[in-house]
Amino acid sequence: MDSAARGDRHGEDRQNGGGPHSDDRHSDDRHSDDRHSDDRHSDDELASALEEEVARITSAIPIVVRPPTEPAERISFDDLPAKREPTGPEPTFSPWVATAATPVQRAEPVNTSEPESTPIAEPEQTADPVKPPTFQRVARAEPLDLVPPDMAPRDSEPVPLLPIPPTPASPSEPEAESAKEPDGDPDQARDAGADAPAGTPASDPQSGEASALVAGRHIRSGILTPETTDLETVPVQRRLGRASRMFWLWFAGTSSLISVGVGATLFVLGLSLRQLLVATLVGVALSFLPLGLGTLAGKWSGQPTLVVSRAAFGVRGNVVPTVLALIVKLFWGAVLLWLAGSAAGSLTRAERWPGNVFVETSVGLAATIILAVAVAYVGYGLVARVQLVLTIASAVLIGLMVMATWRHVDMTRALNTPDALWTHAVTGAVLVFSYVGLAWAMSSAEVARYQRPLSSGGAAMLWATFGAAVPPFVLVSYGGLLAASNPGFAGELARDPVSALVRLGLPDWYPVPLLLAVGLSLVSALVLTLYSTGFTIDALGVRLGRRWSTVAAGVVVAIAGGVLAATVSDLSAVIRGVPTALSVPVAAWVGVFSGEMMLRTRRFHQPSLLKSGGVYPDWRWINLALLAVGTVVGWGTVSSPLPWLGWEGYLFTLVGIDPHAGVGTSNIGVLIALVIGLVGVLVSAAPAVRRQEQAAV
Repeated sequence: MDSAARGDRHGEDRQNGGGPHSDDRHSDDRHSDDRHSDDRHSDDELASALEEEVARITSAIPIVVRPPTEPAERISFDDLPAKREPTGPEPTFSPWVATAATPVQRAEPVNTSEPESTPIAEPEQTADPVKPPTFQRVARAEPLDLVPPDMAPRDSEPVPLLPIPPTPASPSEPEAESAKEPDGDPDQARDAGADAPAGTPASDPQSGEASALVAGRHIRSGILTPETTDLETVPVQRRLGRASRMFWLWFAGTSSLISVGVGATLFVLGLSLRQLLVATLVGVALSFLPLGLGTLAGKWSGQPTLVVSRAAFGVRGNVVPTVLALIVKLFWGAVLLWLAGSAAGSLTRAERWPGNVFVETSVGLAATIILAVAVAYVGYGLVARVQLVLTIASAVLIGLMVMATWRHVDMTRALNTPDALWTHAVTGAVLVFSYVGLAWAMSSAEVARYQRPLSSGGAAMLWATFGAAVPPFVLVSYGGLLAASNPGFAGELARDPVSALVRLGLPDWYPVPLLLAVGLSLVSALVLTLYSTGFTIDALGVRLGRRWSTVAAGVVVAIAGGVLAATVSDLSAVIRGVPTALSVPVAAWVGVFSGEMMLRTRRFHQPSLLKSGGVYPDWRWINLALLAVGTVVGWGTVSSPLPWLGWEGYLFTLVGIDPHAGVGTSNIGVLIALVIGLVGVLVSAAPAVRRQEQAAV
């Protein structure tokens, strides 16, 4: 018992911290508790002070007590003031997508800019509550390229909301009717509904017709409907062309078998086959500059070449290159018409068909000019369709020509032709450049105006240059090969290609395809020339309208072509004389125009190209001076076999160089004029171009 009691006491002592030294430990614990008690007291004081500070700060915040209101009423989205109507598939996110509805009336915003110390008074109860805003249906705004110029936003401005026109009360046509293939455009069927902006205005400001594009639908215009767009920008809803279309728009016009005569002319100048191929390749490569940049300018602005040129020479100063362009286009139109008429007469004479050569030539002239004027009068829709058909026909006929004449090719003999001076190769390159690039330089934007704004500009440039350059390269090279294979035959091939090809002993069935190959390609080229000339006449300020300007140009071309048919019988004389003289100022213009296009980083301000007082000045004196200097220097460094152009080459005479031998016959003045215009603009025009672009912004 005693031992158990002692054990229990020992257990209690251990449990209570007792033991031999428990009193000492209890004393230490009391001292420790006193120290901790002092610390806790300090924390309590800090917490109390913090609470008092928070209370003081929050007491300055005013508390607004509003009268009790009725419990909120549950509503549905269907009860909102305006319902969102479906507009078709929409992207998950786009910064260009506007709201589906915009309020016409809005409540006045509450002014919350009161001083912080002033308590907010209770709102007064008004008898008339604020009316909910009413809404108006709008379309989705699209990228800037697809917004009409007059509604397009500038920098730091919101994208506009374009109102949707009221729909007809009784839609009689089924929805599928609008998806039919448009008649006026070969590519519209593929483009309709795929690339159409959804917010385009409902009226065509140029033609007054119903919009070609409402809610992704295009208007169906027939291919025989005359084009009404003149110098102004082509409406966005009508710009549906793909980049690949540029290939066949140019292919047919440059695939004339007359190019075979150009190749023979190069051989007659003394070039070997190797030099001839190099000269042709260089001339075609140089043609990429005016044709490619002109195509890009037309795509950027949607306007003709001589309207876009106003940005480089001034709205009024551009009259100088416009007059030059009119002379060049009328000359080449007359040459094309003369070649078509003389081809019919030459084939009649060579094949000894019944009939009079004069009558056949006259019939050829009349048929060609009437057909070309009719197509150009209608406008782009018919031009595009005709060019597509003629491209296919020309490709087939060129293949037939090569098959029919290949047996006359002697590669060994052609390759053994000795080289001439390489200055003659420069002459050949300039001739090809003048025949391909400079002849069409001032017409390149006309057929690019209908390119889709969002299509690739680089692709359009490449398709256009390849379409315009590949047929001449093939035909000129093949003409040189035929001439080098038959040197005695080269002179006749250069003078009259049609008669020369007939006398090669072609199959009996070939004369008709030969006539078609020559005639159809010449008609195609004449169509493009007259179509472009109509815009050029209007750009001079003659207010006839594009269609009647085209008719007027056709009359002048018919008269000039008849004069050529009556007085000229040698193709080589025409190619080597007047074209070189005209090519010099055109090359200077190409240099200035191309240099400005290289400097530009923004698209053109189209309204300012149509009237004075806009972004572009009336006169660009430096560029006009470059055009004049390039022309004067160029004419002084070319020569011509024609007596009435014997004044050319005066700078060669001043330095003691014979204009009719060696370097004097190279016609290097065309390239000099091009370089003067191009380099001069690249050096001097950058500040003026930047000012124009900033003013447009």
